[in-house]
Amino acid sequence: MVRCVLRATGLIGAFLWLTAGIGNAEPLQLKLATFGPPQSYFYVEVLIPWMEAVNRDAHGAVNITYVGGGLLGNAGNMYDAVVSGAADIGWALPGVMPGKFIKTSVVELPFGYDTGEIGSVALWRIYAKGLIASDYNEVKLFGMTAWPGADIQTKSKKIERIEDLKGLKIRATGRWQAATVTAFGATPVSIPVDEVYQSFDRGVIDGLWASLVLTREFRVDEIARYYLEAPLNGGSGVLIMKRESFDRLPADARAAFEKNSGEALSRALGRSNDGEVRRVEALLADRAKQGKSDPPYTLNGAEFERWRKTAEPLADAWAKGLPDGPAILAGFRAEVAALKSDSK
Repeated sequence: MVRCVLRATGLIGAFLWLTAGIGNAEPLQLKLATFGPPQSYFYVEVLIPWMEAVNRDAHGAVNITYVGGGLLGNAGNMYDAVVSGAADIGWALPGVMPGKFIKTSVVELPFGYDTGEIGSVALWRIYAKGLIASDYNEVKLFGMTAWPGADIQTKSKKIERIEDLKGLKIRATGRWQAATVTAFGATPVSIPVDEVYQSFDRGVIDGLWASLVLTREFRVDEIARYYLEAPLNGGSGVLIMKRESFDRLPADARAAFEKNSGEALSRALGRSNDGEVRRVEALLADRAKQGKSDPPYTLNGAEFERWRKTAEPLADAWAKGLPDGPAILAGFRAEVAALKSDSK
């Protein structure tokens, strides 16, 4: 009888020791890597608060720390850094990887959406519906953004007509931005975003085909004088983790990631981008008052229609290049139209 009691006591003691060990286990340490300046607006406004929310909701299962400034991966290789394990979680740019994110490149077509929020949510929704999900087989996708449509930012020449672009070297990213630049008569030049300032300053490029979200972050406003605002080609950014690594996380950690990811995160990223556009517009207006640049401007109605008509064949070519291209394009446009209607 005594032996049975001792055995039961021992088992209870062992169980309590094991459960105490589990309760006091150190959290799994993960690194969230970005390549832009650590103070970048959407890192501060969205990504770092997201990281903190996941840490809180994981109840000690994981502890994510932020590593910025490109220490674990740059603009050109962040996806590979995540897949290889150099970074646990990374902010990556699909547009810099030709042939990899073919379906996601629907967001790169010209005149696709009016705001970052609309583009980001529309992009997430076609992902959630499976239309572009195969682009992300290797990774767990937490959220995505669509950069507000590209402006044309130039130093020496104001662009008011299609013909004004002829012969200029314009920085563009992704196949479809490059194709659009070519269609308008300029020469596209592929330069990583973290090399834009030097290339622009040294005359390697005459201008940028890029959203205003890039302007202040990478000091383009110190060089450019003219800013043509139009909903030209967009681009995408994604927050990812290697799928195998995510699947091995403790259940509490996976639940915390899921709770804080998806459409809500994508919408927050889009809104953050739109906020930066407004801040940059105010900055440029102030610089114009000081005589340092011209204020942002738009095309007149007739010229705008010329640009839109010139760009139309690109969407048709994109859709025909994929077996399910027409369905993806139609799905994206439908989501954009619905979100635009809801915002009125």
